[in-house]
Amino acid sequence: MAMASPQSERLAITPSPTTPGSRVLRTPFTDEAIWKRLREAGFDEESVKRRDKASLIAYIAKLEAEIYDHQHHMGLLILERKEWVSKHEQIKASAESAELIYKRDQAAHSSALAEARKREDNLKKALG
Repeated sequence: MAMASPQSERLAITPSPTTPGSRVLRTPFTDEAIWKRLREAGFDEESVKRRDKASLIAYIAKLEAEIYDHQHHMGLLILERKEWVSKHEQIKASAESAELIYKRDQAAHSSALAEARKREDNLKKALG
């Protein structure tokens, strides 16, 4: 029978109900043990809290800068979209105008062709 080493006993996993978030946040040390180890390493609680606060402030500033950048780019996209919509409407109006002119010219051409055929028929009747 093998004996468990002190290392393996300390790291033994005990079955307990876990939620997805608790697995990430669980640590084998209590808060008191963590603070004790930090003090032994030369850190005091206030300096750690100041560093945590400073890192949080820096992280928040970074996120705010990212949000600003995203808002700026979104604004540029909105302006570009408005520009494209305006150009599309201008081109659409131009195409509709060209189509109306084409239909008018086509009708005038058909009318002139019918008039020419009518004159041709009248000339044939007069000559023949």
